[in-house]
Amino acid sequence: MSTNNLFILLQDTLQKDYTADEHTIIILSATLLIVVVFFSPVTYLVFNKSYKFLKKAFTVRTTEEEKISIIQEIQTSVDTLCSLEKGATIIIDVQNETNDYVIDSELIDSRVTSNLITNIFEGSKTPLHDGAIIIKDNRIDRASAYITKLSEQPVPKKFGTRHRSALGLSEVTKAIIIVVSEETSKIRIFHNSKWEDVAQRDVFNRIVDLWI
Repeated sequence: MSTNNLFILLQDTLQKDYTADEHTIIILSATLLIVVVFFSPVTYLVFNKSYKFLKKAFTVRTTEEEKISIIQEIQTSVDTLCSLEKGATIIIDVQNETNDYVIDSELIDSRVTSNLITNIFEGSKTPLHDGAIIIKDNRIDRASAYITKLSEQPVPKKFGTRHRSALGLSEVTKAIIIVVSEETSKIRIFHNSKWEDVAQRDVFNRIVDLWI
């Protein structure tokens, strides 16, 4: 029975000649039934899928020109971080779906610039240097984000938590994750449950291939 039919039935019932106590019992029973129907697993699933669909439908669309600009800023920041021997995790949230897999992040909501990315990751004295930054809707949405999804794939022993979490996120989202190793300055890009080593000079072109 749909929620609308329950309201109609309740309205018809209340028009009948019942005592005040009987009316109270009927209202409470109907309310409980409506709550059970509304919060049933099937109803929740429908609302959850509808919410995700609407969220994607109203997502800010990033133009090719904007993507190129963002990728250029990422390339510049990666060049700087490698020269400084600093690590970084940069997440491009392609379909706005990473929120379910990160915790303890700090809202930034800033334009994507190489200077800001570099400043976030360049030193231990920077409060936000741990964790990842998330680029979403053409902006740096969050920093100091910790990915909760660790991959269970067999990975090289040299992979630490930073790499395993990047791979894990790539398994459950369409995000593009760029990881710069603090120890070796090697750059790896994670996407679609896979990873690849990328030369520093090729970061721009590889992200273009994946995102545009």
